[in-house]
Amino acid sequence: MNIVLTGFMATGKSEISRAISRLSDYEYIDTDKMIVEAAGKSIQSIFDEDGEAEFRRIEKEVIRRASELDRYVIATGGGVVLDPDNIDMLRKNGIIVNLAPEFDVIRARLKGARRTRPLLQGQTVDDIKKRFDDRQPFYDNCDIKIKITNGKSAAFFAREILKRLEGTK
Repeated sequence: MNIVLTGFMATGKSEISRAISRLSDYEYIDTDKMIVEAAGKSIQSIFDEDGEAEFRRIEKEVIRRASELDRYVIATGGGVVLDPDNIDMLRKNGIIVNLAPEFDVIRARLKGARRTRPLLQGQTVDDIKKRFDDRQPFYDNCDIKIKITNGKSAAFFAREILKRLEGTK
């Protein structure tokens, strides 16, 4: 079984996934890093040179490979939930955990991040809020939802997730 973390950008998926790995016997993998390795270029370059459709194609293949692993905590990209096939593949051998902050948490964390996140370039706060709201039904397709707040460590949330997972066995 895998532990799969989903959530909007800047929810802490990578950091919390690493913390879960440190606190358990699960290995850690980040699908965004897998995409960079598969494409041989940065996510920004994929978006700039090839477009979002190509990024999503590579992402789907990476999700297929990640879903075949066992005893991994998998940090996914924020848009992975938009393709139902991705969630179906991940759920076959995994528990889907959604990291669910209020938008104010996201706004604070994304301050100044527009240069490093391709989907934020040229976006206003209202645009980001709309994307956040539009994705909520997709994020709700999860097995466990964890409310994310500022001021708590990744280890805090990792322990909460592991405790909740004990109740699913």
